[in-house]
Amino acid sequence: MRAMHATDARINFAAVLHAATEDNDPVVITRSGGKEPAVVISLREWEAMTETAYLLSDPANAAWLAMGIAQAEAGHTTARELIDLDAATPTEGRR
Repeated sequence: MRAMHATDARINFAAVLHAATEDNDPVVITRSGGKEPAVVISLREWEAMTETAYLLSDPANAAWLAMGIAQAEAGHTTARELIDLDAATPTEGRR
């Protein structure tokens, strides 16, 4: 993550957008006078962050996800074949 002053960000705005979207490198925009800085990130990164925050906002869901991660890290996983629902017959993939 790099930082630059708002004036430099304004002059190099295309480069700031490229860093945030193509390089997936957030850019901190600092401001004079002790004003709070801002961060430029890609829309994809923003959506991922808000989705993660939403999923973790429910304590039961957060615990469930943490348990799943712990199981995966311990090697307790099962490989499954994906079903192509577009090509599946009406009864395939249903329980």
